[in-house]
Amino acid sequence: MKITFLPEHIIREVEPGTKIMQAIIDAGLKIDAPCGGNGKCKKCKVKITTASGTETVLACMTEVTEDITVDLSGEDEGHRILMGGITRDVALSPAVKAVTLKVPEPSTEDLRACWLRLKDTAAAALGIDAGSIVPNVHAASRLYKTLADNAFEVDALVYGNTILDVVKPGADLLAMAFDIGTTTIAAYFLDLRTGRQLAQASMLNPQVKYGGDVIMRMKYSIENGLEGPTGDVRTALMELTAQCCKEAGKDAGNIYLVTLVGNTCMHHLFLGIDPSSLAYAPYTAAIAEPIIVDAKDYGFRVNPSAKLLFLPNIAGFVGADTVGAGLAASMDEAEEITLLIDIGTNGEMILGDKTHLVACSTAAGPAFEGAVITYGMRGAEGAMDHVSLEGGKLSYSVIGDGKPIGICGSGLIDLLSELVRVGLVDSGGKLLMGDEIECEEGLKLADRIEMKDGVRCFLLADETASGNGERIVFTQKDVREVQLAKGAMAAGIQMMCRKLGITTDDIKQIMIAGAFGSYMSPKSAAGIALIPPELGDEVLAIGNAAGQGAKLCALSLAEYERSERLAKSMDYLELAADPKFQDVFVDELEFPSEY
Repeated sequence: MKITFLPEHIIREVEPGTKIMQAIIDAGLKIDAPCGGNGKCKKCKVKITTASGTETVLACMTEVTEDITVDLSGEDEGHRILMGGITRDVALSPAVKAVTLKVPEPSTEDLRACWLRLKDTAAAALGIDAGSIVPNVHAASRLYKTLADNAFEVDALVYGNTILDVVKPGADLLAMAFDIGTTTIAAYFLDLRTGRQLAQASMLNPQVKYGGDVIMRMKYSIENGLEGPTGDVRTALMELTAQCCKEAGKDAGNIYLVTLVGNTCMHHLFLGIDPSSLAYAPYTAAIAEPIIVDAKDYGFRVNPSAKLLFLPNIAGFVGADTVGAGLAASMDEAEEITLLIDIGTNGEMILGDKTHLVACSTAAGPAFEGAVITYGMRGAEGAMDHVSLEGGKLSYSVIGDGKPIGICGSGLIDLLSELVRVGLVDSGGKLLMGDEIECEEGLKLADRIEMKDGVRCFLLADETASGNGERIVFTQKDVREVQLAKGAMAAGIQMMCRKLGITTDDIKQIMIAGAFGSYMSPKSAAGIALIPPELGDEVLAIGNAAGQGAKLCALSLAEYERSERLAKSMDYLELAADPKFQDVFVDELEFPSEY
């Protein structure tokens, strides 16, 4: 059977009975499938056209039985991806640096090879043994012409004791820094001579077609091999690199350094490491040390001598992204007890001060990113991002200012906090209706409580008010999903406090990283006890701190070395292995009885 994929007009042939989702994956195209293609999340809707007409179907549930056209338009459009974040000044001293050299010209009295004359000059300038500088064929391949064209005064681009290239004085020396998130990828283009950011770009992680969380990605990789997930993310990074170069008007051949952060699963999948050790108890990383390799060996079409630096992991589910966030926030220099929370598809946290830090991970993200919510969605156009029930009236804002088609994480937290405040959700998480409602403000909204398929729902927008002609509701099941996520986060905070021998009263500041944390209302988070209610006024949103950590390590070798010390200094708390966690988790499922 023939499938034509729009808007690219890519044509593929598949066997009858092939699921559309599998055909999309085999074609190397992008689609969102948070549930991993199990038909549960309903997020992989595509428009297909056959001889019978046009209809919208679930790609993961629909088999190809005739020639069809599949329209994937808009799969990667309109998403709100956070790029900025907390930053600080560092002394510009990248791992790859330019050293200006005046190399002796060849003569009948000096018949040394060009490389030897360069090496001896560089060794004298760097104060190292010339014998420690190994030959570099790429740099030597155009060495004579570069020397002759520049009156034998050149810049040697040096990494440690290695000469990566020889260029005219002042030539571009560029770097890329990446945050490989489970859901999104952020890229930053840097000038290593000035420290200035030249461009930035982002996209949804194309691996979402294998599942919305790391468990599904690992399962797919173990069962089907690494070729798809690894190839997809490497291709994505090169696409972002090309986009940045085009925007800045620069040549990718002048990129000599690449730095990366990502959670441990993303780390393994990018590097082509079997993630089985993460998938089976006791859930250890295959490798946690800092990684320094040649960028060309990992899909980068940049300078052939460019180096790739991946920040270290901490444990199986606390990765280099958490290290990057902790580095950007200077957690290792904190004078007071500070809590850093990075809420993404996973929820990683660091607690402590410069004397003692502890880290843990909780399975919180899928609900906050809408993957398991009936009308949940990521922060994209059409998502309700903030909700209020003031005065017995529902009001909300929508990303893109159009009609809503769903609700994203920040809107979910607002909505549930408001439902608790007005007495429509009790402390146990039950969505109340009828005579169960006692709060006067909640009674004014009682007509929004309805039944759908035997489940209680709160109506957010009816068919006329929504952007998709559907009744957008928040169900009892949705309440439970958010409740489980917030309970896991809150329990993680309590367990870290126990590890440090402190209480939440000792926490002086909360820093929340990630897109969700930046758009989330701290008041609402405190209102459902996602964070300790008494600390609602002590919250600082620090944006994409993981990405900022990757940038710091591109600009400063000292920061990269510091990241290793930071990772080693943290105690990792494996919540699932602690017999006390379940009791704490159950306690933290409760919502505040009073707002």
